[in-house]
Amino acid sequence: MPSRLSDSAPPPTAAERAPRRQYAEVVLTVRRIPWRHDLVIISAAGEIDTGSVRLLQRALWQDLPACLVLDLSGVTFFGSAGLRAIEGAVSRACAERRRLGIVSAARAVVRPLRIFGIDARVGIYPILADALREVPVSPPPATIR
Repeated sequence: MPSRLSDSAPPPTAAERAPRRQYAEVVLTVRRIPWRHDLVIISAAGEIDTGSVRLLQRALWQDLPACLVLDLSGVTFFGSAGLRAIEGAVSRACAERRRLGIVSAARAVVRPLRIFGIDARVGIYPILADALREVPVSPPPATIR
């Protein structure tokens, strides 16, 4: 029987995936809120870690309008998996010339975004009202040079 770490291991069954999905839904809530015809808010509340990040990724990779506000003001834990998901969303927004803003005043969220230079590419706003006012008129994310 192959070990779980080998490349030849079979994919997990639905029964094996269920506890992970249940865990993710307990620790993280992600909502998609249509705001205007050209703007969607994706709101995340709870813990973004390796067990829950797929909920956020799923929302970020759906069909999106010209403007996206990612509201992380309810995030209580922001792990490296969350940082990778945000970097992917920023790169996609850049490639597709979409406007993107991130909402959070929490140091646990904002500090890693700044350390990795994401704040140089998209606006980070302390409150949702600021992002809703600024993102639709801001330029699309800058590419990294």
